[in-house]
Amino acid sequence: MKTVLLHVNRDAGQDSRLAAAIDLVRDHKGLLICLQATSWNSYVFIGDPYGASYISPEALQSVRDAENEDRQLIESRLAQEGVEWEWRRVEGSAGQALAAHATLADLVVISQPEQKDAVLPRAAPLAADLVVHIQSPSLVVPLGGKRFAPRGNAIIAWNGSAEAGHAVRLSRSLLRDAAEVHIVTVSEDKEGSSPDELAQYLARHGIEAQTRRQPAEDASISEALVAAANDVGAAYIVLGAYGHSRIRETILGGVTREMILHSPIPMILAH
Repeated sequence: MKTVLLHVNRDAGQDSRLAAAIDLVRDHKGLLICLQATSWNSYVFIGDPYGASYISPEALQSVRDAENEDRQLIESRLAQEGVEWEWRRVEGSAGQALAAHATLADLVVISQPEQKDAVLPRAAPLAADLVVHIQSPSLVVPLGGKRFAPRGNAIIAWNGSAEAGHAVRLSRSLLRDAAEVHIVTVSEDKEGSSPDELAQYLARHGIEAQTRRQPAEDASISEALVAAANDVGAAYIVLGAYGHSRIRETILGGVTREMILHSPIPMILAH
């Protein structure tokens, strides 16, 4: 994880995801790219009698002042943390900007959505949209989360799917540094390779892993995964995202949707 792309935005999750990104970059001696995207759709435009619209100079200056203040605060902290970084400011939606700049990123750091964003029909807009449009894995940081522990215990949510396999392959450099790796299966549905086959695959890459069957009983799969993570003291969960249609998950519910909205543990997601 030598190049980490961080979503910069003045919101409830910024402090937590900044701390997680710093922990990752410091641990891997990499570069942190801070991406500050301004979407003008969030601001009120003034219209004229001819149908044109524009943002007032005062409002524009207020936006720029807030952006500059955020940059100064974050760069001051980064200087104290002793990590290497660069700053990029672009105009456009956060999702489009992150997707465009993720081409050469090893990991993209974003936040769990606030509860006001966790409603139909567009649950978890940034996390959900981004993970299906980029080839890099995404680290989804819970709101108010603690410092990220790159060398802590990790669990892999395994169902043998192509998405789960992709998430594991993209996370090998992280898993190699984990104190313990636990392969957790919950659902009886098996789409491909078994947990034992995954353990053998990881062993060929120098990663020792234990397999674990987590009974769901009366819990959902997402609840069972969180319970397994708590049992082993996991610092993060590796999860293949959207084995089912994203629209289906939004309407009917699904593991990815529930984990994005409610997981108290950081997740590495890939589709």
